[in-house]
Amino acid sequence: MKEYKVGDYLVHETNGVCCVDEIKEMALAGKGSEKLYYILVPVYHTKSQVVTPVKSEKARVRDVKPREELEELFDKVIELEVIEADNDRQRGEKYKEKIACFEPLELARIVKTVYLRRLVRIQEGKKVMAQDEKMLDIAGKKLFEEMAFSFDEDIEDVRNRFLERIKLD
Repeated sequence: MKEYKVGDYLVHETNGVCCVDEIKEMALAGKGSEKLYYILVPVYHTKSQVVTPVKSEKARVRDVKPREELEELFDKVIELEVIEADNDRQRGEKYKEKIACFEPLELARIVKTVYLRRLVRIQEGKKVMAQDEKMLDIAGKKLFEEMAFSFDEDIEDVRNRFLERIKLD
């Protein structure tokens, strides 16, 4: 796993884009010996801090994707395959699986799938599924924050442009 230094930006699996504020040895309560931890400050939630081990079996952090890679994803959103499932339960499991990997491509596929499902359900006069809305919120937040950071743009502007591209499909 790559090691980061103070001032580096990275993506944390649950807290999105963060800045490494500090790296220090700590003994967390009930865990025993001291280990090295990153103290992270989420870019879009600066009043909070995240503590995560520098060395971990589970990849909890990764590099922020380069602007070019995210622009390419943005440009190809129309071509992304939606997530197919036989039923709502299976679909929910697939969403959770893809959110756990916290890669922009998979998050974009979730956003596209849920957004298109939402449009179809509304056109058919059906209620929007609560599970879909929750997954759209989670995946969208992670995706749009990283894109906004890389593009140096407002999150809401990125979100709106992304969803407009999906409508063109």
